[in-house]
Amino acid sequence: MVRQAHHDVLNLKHMKKEEAQQRISKLRTEIWRLNKAYFIENKSDVSEDVRDSLKQELIALEKEFPELVTNDSPTQRVGAPLDGRLPKVKHLIAKESLMDAFSYEEVEDWVEQMQRALGDEQKQFEIVCELKIDGLNISLVYERVGATYRLLRAVTRGNGIEGEDVTHTVRTIEELPLTLEVEVKEGIEPPAYLDIGGEVYMPKAALEKVNKNLPDDEKFSNPRNAAAGSVRQLDPRVASSRELRVFCYSLNNANADVLGLETQESILKFFTGLGLPVATPHYLIKKIDQVKALYEGVKAKRETLLFDIDGLVLKVNDRRLQRDLGSTAKAPRWARALKFPAEEKTAVIEDILFQVGRTGAITPVAHLSPTHIAGTVVTRATLHNADEIGRLDVRIGDTVIVRKAGDIIPEVLTVLTKLRPSHSKAFHFPKNCPQCGEPLIHPEGEVAIYCENRACPGRRQESIEHLTSRYAFNIEGLGKETVEELLAQGLIADSADIFFLTAEDLMTLPLFKEKRTENLLAALERARRIPLERFLFALGIRHVGRETAESLAKGITWPIGDIEVEENETPGLQPNLFGLETKKVRVRAISIDNIEETLTAMKPEELAAIDGVGEVVAASLMEWITHKEHRTLLKKFEKAGVVCLQSEKSRAKQIFTDLTFVLTGTLPCLSRDEAKELIKERGGSAANSVSKKTDYVLAGEDPGSKFEEAKELGVKIIDEQEFLRMIKK
Repeated sequence: MVRQAHHDVLNLKHMKKEEAQQRISKLRTEIWRLNKAYFIENKSDVSEDVRDSLKQELIALEKEFPELVTNDSPTQRVGAPLDGRLPKVKHLIAKESLMDAFSYEEVEDWVEQMQRALGDEQKQFEIVCELKIDGLNISLVYERVGATYRLLRAVTRGNGIEGEDVTHTVRTIEELPLTLEVEVKEGIEPPAYLDIGGEVYMPKAALEKVNKNLPDDEKFSNPRNAAAGSVRQLDPRVASSRELRVFCYSLNNANADVLGLETQESILKFFTGLGLPVATPHYLIKKIDQVKALYEGVKAKRETLLFDIDGLVLKVNDRRLQRDLGSTAKAPRWARALKFPAEEKTAVIEDILFQVGRTGAITPVAHLSPTHIAGTVVTRATLHNADEIGRLDVRIGDTVIVRKAGDIIPEVLTVLTKLRPSHSKAFHFPKNCPQCGEPLIHPEGEVAIYCENRACPGRRQESIEHLTSRYAFNIEGLGKETVEELLAQGLIADSADIFFLTAEDLMTLPLFKEKRTENLLAALERARRIPLERFLFALGIRHVGRETAESLAKGITWPIGDIEVEENETPGLQPNLFGLETKKVRVRAISIDNIEETLTAMKPEELAAIDGVGEVVAASLMEWITHKEHRTLLKKFEKAGVVCLQSEKSRAKQIFTDLTFVLTGTLPCLSRDEAKELIKERGGSAANSVSKKTDYVLAGEDPGSKFEEAKELGVKIIDEQEFLRMIKK
């Protein structure tokens, strides 16, 4: 009846453009108001039929007056299907992940760590507790156009640096406003872009509807997988039909500063005021012991929620304290994800096999009878190391309890010995490498057992996969199967050989047609310029993880200069199988030869003195660089045209170049991280221990043993006031 009434009122043939424009404007405003009430405020001012009727009227008007259609219209949420893979987009700022906690005790430890870092003056602080939605992380970028912000793009988290552009599907989510009206204080320049973090999810009821229409072998196992699969659809009409929803919870720090949002709670209220959906309820607590009761309460109500959650997210409310606490290489120190206990199931161990890692570390893996855990079928689980096998007394044929550690990596938790077969025998770690047969070694003081044979095929395979991984060279198209095939056909022998692959080589591989070959060649071409810290991590040196690689990249004085490299004539155009014209350009970079020379010339104690390195890493790095095959590998990278880009230099005067500082005690004003950042910005380094190479010890209240060591060695000791005077000179 309502729909018919609207059509009776409209006389499109005789309506003037000005009248249509006014009607369209009112319809859009009303539809958005009703959608906001229904999707965000959980109010039903009108029936669904009424909302649909208004939308149908708007569709009819826009069809009659196509020149009045705008991108932010409710009718334009569904666009045209894409004709290929999703494009990659670089994030405005790098996206961090959250560190997990699995018990209340771990949360207490985290709070104590923050209290120590902040000092005695900040023993109490508020924490915001939010529901941890089990969905797909998304970044929403709104661009300022005049006085309005319009949705420019939606990007998946990806590797944190770049993600997939899924704007075409995310804009179909009805509760998500396509435009925002943001009020900014007088005299403040509004930001050009708003960078908002959120989670796309699918309600449980919507998953049931979707699965009803899918064949058994295509049904989604959980709402999270359904949301991720729907967002990545090339055809936005598919996503539009699946009732996706979104919650927003974070804002770019620069945006929050400009808008005067000083707390996490104020950010959530800001979102609500704009009509952006926020997960409710969220809680503000002032005492950490309140977390336990809240956690148990939410866990008890978990099944009654309309959407899946897998825990709570705890965030320090005060953004000033967030800045003081800072972040590690990949996660904020001021936030934790308090996860619900991992789902546990039983399975039978059918076999125990061994993997050889890139450094030669041997990892035992239990092959299991298939079992469903947290929505996925698990057939393998890690046994970690020989000590763990001994502790569990795990045997082939045992029935075991398996869980997903952090809902990601399956692990064997316990052996149900009462179900053990009578014929079972104790399982012993092998004495020889399962890949090459060479004797294994167990270094003193280490848990891991290693294969020292650098020619081991297992090590070689893993080292190449590691080099191509997302935190190293990040080369798409070189997965495990492709690397195996390249090695099997003798097309590569080590990780550097991938840069000498030709189109003819790749076309011999199964499933490698012209397009896939072009894409991989393009990825290899892009990878020839790589940030220094990623290159050091990619080499797969024992004990050199991502953070340590960053410390080495920043803590060593590397020779940087103008290097001539080849570049496509047409930027962004992929090389084709018939060749593409290139030109020579000069870039500011570090050559691989210079990296080798620099590391070879350094002494172990110099490396160990770098903040974040230490003696173990220094010894491992020195041992790695002395081997002939590693130097040969570096020469091949040089010949392949690989160059390393140094992290962007600070604009501050480099007054601390070649100077080493050690911090001890609590500074009156600066946090330890702030002081270290000031040192590093000005060319200096912050070490963990005092030595004769230390130039200054920056001491605060209650200094520890480093203070006494500095006095004994005659190292100059300064306080915060003198340190700040040095900076201001």
